[in-house]
Order: sequence, then structure tokens, then C-alpha cells
Amino acid sequence: EYKVSDDFIGEAKKLSDFLEIDEDLASTLVHKAVGYEKRFELAAGESAVLLYFSEREAKLLSLSTLFAGGASSGVDEGVRGVLDQYASEILSSTLKAAAKMFPERVLATIGALAGRAERVQAVLDGCSADVPYQREVVEFVRTRLGEERKQLAMLLFVIIRDYQLNSNELLAVVEWLRSGSVDDPVTLRLAVALLVALGTAGEGGDEQAEMAALDKISHLVRDSEFLVRLNGAIIDKPWSDDGLKGVVWLQWALLALFGMKRSPGFDQLIGFREDRVESIAEQAVRMGAYRCATDYLLGFRITADMEYELAAELEVLQKQRADTASTESAPQRYPHFDDVSEDLQWQIERTLEDMVAAYIGRMSSLIRRMRYNEEDAIFQAQQAEQL
Repeated sequence: EYKVSDDFIGEAKKLSDFLEIDEDLASTLVHKAVGYEKRFELAAGESAVLLYFSEREAKLLSLSTLFAGGASSGVDEGVRGVLDQYASEILSSTLKAAAKMFPERVLATIGALAGRAERVQAVLDGCSADVPYQREVVEFVRTRLGEERKQLAMLLFVIIRDYQLNSNELLAVVEWLRSGSVDDPVTLRLAVALLVALGTAGEGGDEQAEMAALDKISHLVRDSEFLVRLNGAIIDKPWSDDGLKGVVWLQWALLALFGMKRSPGFDQLIGFREDRVESIAEQAVRMGAYRCATDYLLGFRITADMEYELAAELEVLQKQRADTASTESAPQRYPHFDDVSEDLQWQIERTLEDMVAAYIGRMSSLIRRMRYNEEDAIFQAQQAEQL
């Protein structure tokens, strides 16, 4: 029997409580950390904290490499086949206790990490005597929890872009976004992922893109119950942000119209016709889809001129809301994140370019009607001012 000191036991319990891990893992980390005290210039308990997050980061990097490599044409065919096999096995695995597939577990972890970060922040905001380690170490933990959430969101983005989610997994992403906050950097990443999942761009003559779009429609047609559930989750349920709702509504309307044009009977399965699709698209634009796209999704590109234009547009929207005595909260500016990777920036720009091309190509009559209505409204406002 291996005996340890009371100090070791106390350190392991403190680590277990702080990191919210079981005591066996905490004991292993503290024991391993003894050899890192001089390298980190920290006590064993604090070194154990760094080891814990170092190992988690290595696992996340391994998963990201595996999923990206399994779908990359730039990887050797033999290696890609092995990676793709491992990726497929992971995606099809479940936890017996919860019976949840891997993408749903990723979403659940993103939510759980947010709760952990809030509890760590509460420790920092509380009495200094209650901070279990050096303040810098505790602040490191809070930062790493936030970084892990973004890394997991990007992992989920890669899975959604390059692999086929099942119905429950995609619905889980929609549900997460409906209730999520735009102030959360994870929301930005998952919003782009959902737009990619619903994308049906094929206007540029790209045969591969058109085939991918037709595959999505075929998948929905084969599972009509899922099609109805997905439509209900997107259209019928409330969203926490109107602009984000508008962007998703517009992408969904473009998918629905593509399905009606290319798959006979699609309108009967989804339960409405083209006039309803155009109505959804028009409402999406009026909800603020454009403002969400430019001020939020493309927030990393905001220049001084765009800042002025967006601020002026927001002032007009707030005045209109006040003039109509609406009970809804006035629109606000979106947060801008400066940690959007170049790869994600490219994906955001590409996705929105495809949306605009599909919108122009499929809904030209709606665009003309909305333009005429706006011109009439401006004319009537000018006439009223002259009276």
C-alpha cells in the first residue's frame, strides 16, 4: 500500500475542488507536478493546474487535427483515410449513461465550461483569502476555460462543415443559438457553422457546390420528420437576438426555395409554398439580417467609415422604434471580437458571399418589391414634411 502525507492529501483535495475533477485525477496531477516545480517556478499544486490545462489543450489539438485532416485533400490519401476512419468512429460513439453523440457532448461541454468560468470569476471577485492559489494562476484558469470554449466551438464548426451531423445534433446547435448571447464569442462561431450547414449556394456554376446543396436537400427529403422539426425550431420558436434570427431565417428561406425548385414535393413536406418563403426572407431582412452580418459576423472588418455608417443606421432604428412606441427593446450595437482566426474570417466572408449571391439569384422579385416599397416610404415621408 502506497502512503502519502497529509499535506499531499490536502493539496489533492484542494485541486479537486478548484478544478471540479475527481480526487484520483487530482492526486495523479499533484504527484506528477512535483517534477515540474522548478521548471514552472510554482508549488506542486499550482504546477498541477498548469499540467491539467496543458494536457487538455494537447487533446483538443489532437482532435482538431484528426477531424481537419480526415477531410482535407491536402493530406496524403492513405493518412486521410485513417484519420477519416477515426473521425467517423468518434462521431458515431455515445456515452452509455447519456446516450449522446460526440457533437452533442461538445455542445454540453461548452455550456459546462461557461459555468466553471463564472465560478472561477466569482472566486476572483470574492474575498482574497478564499483564492486557493496565486491570483495569476487563478486568472490563467479563467482565461483557459474561455479559450477552451472557443476551441471546442471551432472543432464543432469543422465537424459541421466537413462531416454530416444527424438530426438531433443539428437541432441541438439551433437550440443553442436561439437562446445564446451574441456577447459570447462561441455564438459567433456556431452561427457561422449553422449558416454553413444550411448553405445551398450553387449560383456560380460550381458543380461540386451544387451537388453538395442537392445532397442536403435529398437528406431532408428522406427524413421529412426532421425537416418539419428543423423548420419549427428555426421559424416558430423565439430567438434571443432578432438580427441573428434574421440571418438564419434568410439562409433557411434560401434553402427552402432551392428545395422547392430542385426537389418535387419539397413544398408539401415543409408545409408551405414560395410565397411563404419570400415572406420569411422579407421578415428576415427587416429583423436586421444585414446589420447582424455586417456589424457582428463581419465585425473584424469594421473600419472608421463603416463605424460611422453603422452608428447612424442604429440611431435611425432606435428612433423608429421609439416613434412606434414599441414594447420591444431598442436595437443595440453588436460586440466585435478581435480573436477571429484568418481561416474563420475567410469562411465567414465566403459564407456571406454565397448567401448574397443566392439571395440575388433566387429572390430578385422580392428585392425589387422591397426597393419600391422603400422608395414609396421615402417619398411619402418627404410629402408629409412639406405639409
